Amino acid sequence: PQSSRQSFKTPQSSRQSFKTPQSSRQSFKTPQSSRQSSKTPQSSQQSSNTPQNSQQSSKTPQSSLQLNARSDVTKNSSSGGESSTTLEMGHRMKRPIKPLLEEDTQNRKKRRVTPPLKSDQWYFTKVAGHPNTYSEGVAVTFGDLLTLDGILKRSWQFTFMVDVDWLVEEHTAFAPYSTIVIFLGKKEAMTAKGNLDKAKLKAVFKDRYRNIKIVPVNLPIAFGTHHTKMMVLEFEETTRIVIHTGNLLFDDFNTKTQGVWVSPGCKKQLTSGTCSFKQYLLNYLESYKLPQTKELCEIISRLDMSSIKNVELVGSTPGSHTGSSFGYRRLKDLLSSRVDGHLVKPGWRIVANCSSIGSLGSSSDVWLDKFLSALQSTKHGGIERRALFQLVFPSSEMIRNSLEGYIGGGSVPYSIRTHLKQPWLRQHLCHWTSKEWGRSRVVPHIKSYCRLSPDMSRASWFLLTSANLSKAAWGTENKAQTNLLIRSYELGVLFVKDSPWELCKSSADPGLLLPYTLPPQSYSQTDKPWICDISYDQLDTHGNKWPVE
Repeated sequence: PQSSRQSFKTPQSSRQSFKTPQSSRQSFKTPQSSRQSSKTPQSSQQSSNTPQNSQQSSKTPQSSLQLNARSDVTKNSSSGGESSTTLEMGHRMKRPIKPLLEEDTQNRKKRRVTPPLKSDQWYFTKVAGHPNTYSEGVAVTFGDLLTLDGILKRSWQFTFMVDVDWLVEEHTAFAPYSTIVIFLGKKEAMTAKGNLDKAKLKAVFKDRYRNIKIVPVNLPIAFGTHHTKMMVLEFEETTRIVIHTGNLLFDDFNTKTQGVWVSPGCKKQLTSGTCSFKQYLLNYLESYKLPQTKELCEIISRLDMSSIKNVELVGSTPGSHTGSSFGYRRLKDLLSSRVDGHLVKPGWRIVANCSSIGSLGSSSDVWLDKFLSALQSTKHGGIERRALFQLVFPSSEMIRNSLEGYIGGGSVPYSIRTHLKQPWLRQHLCHWTSKEWGRSRVVPHIKSYCRLSPDMSRASWFLLTSANLSKAAWGTENKAQTNLLIRSYELGVLFVKDSPWELCKSSADPGLLLPYTLPPQSYSQTDKPWICDISYDQLDTHGNKWPVE
């Protein structure tokens, strides 16, 4: 029901929607009756803190095209992908998406407070149920992105998971004249196409789904995923590149902690020319070897991207690579040429946060030490001792007490099988807290890596990326150390300049954002990381145990 999708503190009767039988959790074959928007009791509607525009009700039937691109937990969680158990698939995808009414659309547009976006800054996504995030100046909505520069003509979307209903709803509300091109992993794209064809046969939705194209992306190496989260938004006069961390789902863009970077509006250039950002983006897209990405490359090649400064792209593509174009070698290459070793002195720590942890080996010297060595790279710098490494990851208590409760933990797939293989990693784990930004109880799906000064007031660099801490995302070297094997597609944006970045602690500060509170607090002896495939008997914020039955 609509109320259970938008309210984190619903009455007990409303919370029964989380305890649905297995049949009702099927995202592809939802009964017609369950697709009817709900007439929620007044008491339930008042419990929601969601902005008024989101509380409009509708009686129009809505098709369910929630397309899940996940596989079993032992397959992808061990490689650091966003994996899922069968239960979690139902939890994450079952909330129906309400059709947008014209009145509702106007209300949403009135409530939008879009900050002046800067390309040397990244932004959070706004959180439903928290009105302060709609005006804090450091967050955006999906609708904000679609309306940055007037009328949107074409929307290129690269993602791991997609809810077509929600994606079409957002475009219908804010960019009704645009066409949508969606890049998905090959297997998931085939399923998406089949369900999309069925929706087009229904007269009520025929026009909505006419301008959507789903493009399958080949994944040549086992356990790899198409994990990149990127948009290329073609407006009438400009084009914007958006790098972010969320899947194309209502929950990801409305109930999770996500990060978004937006380029300046790039116009067609009058003379030939390029920049490092543009050239790398073209090289990354060419690795797809698809007619659609070739067309996109032709569009990007005609753009003036000279206004994009102090940021570089770091990507991964499947294959065995000999150079330093992808994976952690790409990051090492950039740091070695851009970070001044005289300014980054001993004591600067490495802090990362992610939403999934892959199988890293029986000890740190199997893979992690090599990875961290790349992250310590500088120019003019000698050999320094190993930096302190801290990994911010939600504990089981954080998930239990989050706004979503255990349901939100479905977005943080770390399996017990993988966890038991690497007990040494525990010494690096730190709690997720985000007091400055009011997101301590908002489940983090953001991924980031950075190098912080000893007083934690500056960062020599900061990376916002789709890549979790895994070999599949970053790559592993062969024994001869000549080739780097990468399994997945990933993409991130690196904030780096000649001098360290000052960090900001409020929206009024001019510095660079960090998603978590400093200093990171290490786990105690009794703290445990969230594990997605074990049982939890303590009740969460919605009165549920895990797994929900």
